[in-house]
Amino acid sequence: MIMMFTLLTLSLSTTVVSNQPHILYMVVDDLGWTDVGFHGSNFPTPVLDELVTESVEMSKYYVQPVCSPTRSSLMTGRYPFNMGMQHLTTIIPGSTAHIPLDVKTIAEVMKEQGYETHMVGKWHLGYASWKYTPIGRGFDTFTGYLGGMIDYYNRTMNAGDIVGYDFWHNTAADYTHDGSYTLTDYMTDSEAALRKTVAAGKPSFLYFAHQNIHIPIDVPPTTSPKCESVSPDRRKTLCDMMSVLDSAIGETLQLYKDLGIWNNTLMIITTDNGGMTYYQDAFPGSASSNWPLRAGKTTLFEGGVKGVCLLTGGDNVFPSNIRNLKYFGMAHAADLMPTILTAAGMSDIVPSLEFDGVSHWESITKNLTSPRSEVPVNIVYSGLNYTSIINNDMKLIVGKVQGAYDGYWTVSPYKEIPAPFDPHNTTRLFNLSADPNEYHNIAESHPEIVEFLKQRIESYVKGKRYSE
Repeated sequence: MIMMFTLLTLSLSTTVVSNQPHILYMVVDDLGWTDVGFHGSNFPTPVLDELVTESVEMSKYYVQPVCSPTRSSLMTGRYPFNMGMQHLTTIIPGSTAHIPLDVKTIAEVMKEQGYETHMVGKWHLGYASWKYTPIGRGFDTFTGYLGGMIDYYNRTMNAGDIVGYDFWHNTAADYTHDGSYTLTDYMTDSEAALRKTVAAGKPSFLYFAHQNIHIPIDVPPTTSPKCESVSPDRRKTLCDMMSVLDSAIGETLQLYKDLGIWNNTLMIITTDNGGMTYYQDAFPGSASSNWPLRAGKTTLFEGGVKGVCLLTGGDNVFPSNIRNLKYFGMAHAADLMPTILTAAGMSDIVPSLEFDGVSHWESITKNLTSPRSEVPVNIVYSGLNYTSIINNDMKLIVGKVQGAYDGYWTVSPYKEIPAPFDPHNTTRLFNLSADPNEYHNIAESHPEIVEFLKQRIESYVKGKRYSE
């Protein structure tokens, strides 16, 4: 285990305690459904396995198939296609795409509510102008990178012919830690920012957008004996990357407890998309498993869009009766921001923010049905390609392009199982209640359901607030 927090001496005995809860919003990059022990992984994740027993697990929670679209929803409570952030891939180097300036981010909202706002890790939500970057979108401090991926040690991004250094402290390129493991800097800087905020007696909003376990597959500074038996080699390294991440999450939790603020903290952990499998050696192949779900990142199958998500917190903000609870209400990444605001006592400002997402806090705490019965999983190309929607139990996938690959990847041994042959592969309909792992395309036998769901897709296309 890497002890990443510095031992700072700071007396908090004279600080004024705010009644507003601290908020820890954590994203794990490319976390697969079965990259955590509590879903059957052979990766050692003892911290997360213990944490889930103190949490609400969002068991029908959906994200976008790739990074930037999901993160835009996490930041704004809007569907990506309603703010010009829905892309076939992600925001590529050199793109001018960004969250529209008239759509408030959660950081901007928190600042208005008196919070000090801090971010560490991955942004990937626009960088053609400083006003599109974290410091321009509501964060007081930022340590991390603006694009989609960097090397864990030399902090460079490599996108074919485009190569460059991408590591920043606020708006200045930071070369001071070149060569060290990036997670160490995220931990150190988040600790320093949090201690300063707590000492000032202010509520903190920390957006911790972890780099792990996204490619490149770089061996971390410490490895786990429990990963030694994991194979192939790429998956063994990914196991070590997950183990280091799990330890870091534990250290973050311990920091909040050491500072005496955990009991007044709300914590959210989410992935941004399903895990990237070992479908090829070349970029962007990785070695995650979403078993028994079908396929993974970039695809519209469940392995690409069904996400891991936990809500938890201290005793003052998180009711004891909802701990160790599986919540089966349908939810989307856009729902997290309104849920956070409601749980933190700010429900009065939710209507004015014009969210696409809905709060699940009342449904969770009062054991009510989900406020959502439909998720527009992906709406692009005017709903004619790479598009999917779920309504109650029925899921429709439309178009020839449905992702970079297909199949199932088991855990141990790690191997690919081919997907069922399907001659009608431009229109797929699945009953997720009867067939959660998407083996049986029933589109041909239920044309009326296909037509209904296509009409639902059309309603989202016509209702877009921003053009593609």
